[in-house]
Amino acid sequence: AVVSTQSTGISGVWNLSSDQGNLGTFYITNVRLVWHAEINESFNVSIPYIQMRAVKIRDSKFGTALVIESLRNAGGYVLGFRIDPVERLHDVMKEIQSLYRVYSANPIFGVQHKIEDKVELIEQLTINYEEDDIEITGEEAEGGDAFAAYYADANKASDGEPVFCVQLGLAIESIKEGYTLESLWEVTGI
Repeated sequence: AVVSTQSTGISGVWNLSSDQGNLGTFYITNVRLVWHAEINESFNVSIPYIQMRAVKIRDSKFGTALVIESLRNAGGYVLGFRIDPVERLHDVMKEIQSLYRVYSANPIFGVQHKIEDKVELIEQLTINYEEDDIEITGEEAEGGDAFAAYYADANKASDGEPVFCVQLGLAIESIKEGYTLESLWEVTGI
């Protein structure tokens, strides 16, 4: 499905945002208005209908102009465009207003979806829980669970005294009674 289609391209449209105005091209689509400068296409304006507050014709220091106001939450911009002759300006405004009314009645948000005729019942979508048929076995270290002994000690006021471990070649916290260096490595699964 096509989301945005170009309806009209109009050259010779002046953007009145600067003191002398900028000549460019105006594109009117089913979802937005786009204007870009003739000399520099990166100087452009794109205004979706969903962000428009008003479209009207007003007098400006450049003569009669098409004025487009955006909603406050879309920046609250007031943009002016001059299109000659004035009859053409009125035709452009009528086209924009017509496309805006069509858009407002059936907005296009850029996401296409299809509503399914048949809705499945929740019972048909529910998957029954089945318990796994496995048994976890393992041997605990001689002194019990080493992980629990080190991390679940609520009465631990401080770390054990550091001692030099010849096997590792560095200082470690002294190992609690009933545990070995090997049993501590088994906790990590290494």
